[in-house]
Amino acid sequence: MYLKNSLSALMGLWFLLTPWVFGFGDVTNALFTCALFGSLQFVSSMLALGKTGKHMWQNWVCVGCGVVFIVFPNVYHLTFMAFFSFVALGFMTILINYANLYPDSQ
Repeated sequence: MYLKNSLSALMGLWFLLTPWVFGFGDVTNALFTCALFGSLQFVSSMLALGKTGKHMWQNWVCVGCGVVFIVFPNVYHLTFMAFFSFVALGFMTILINYANLYPDSQ
């Protein structure tokens, strides 16, 4: 669970940095969306370190952030690499946090 939450936190940092990596930092709405949901995912993942179970609101917040990041490139019409990065890592965010919500060893 520490590894999964750490990976989710790292993906949150990546989402926070993507406007400058992919060159859409001048699009204000896209920048604020990445900053808000990337930092929200990072903070929620750090708060969830070492915790599992379906009643952990931090993991549910991260699942919601993953959904936002899957929809995000369709709203802002990003390049192919940015599109692939957002959709793949958004899906991985959902899977990792779903695994924390419903662990095998309960």
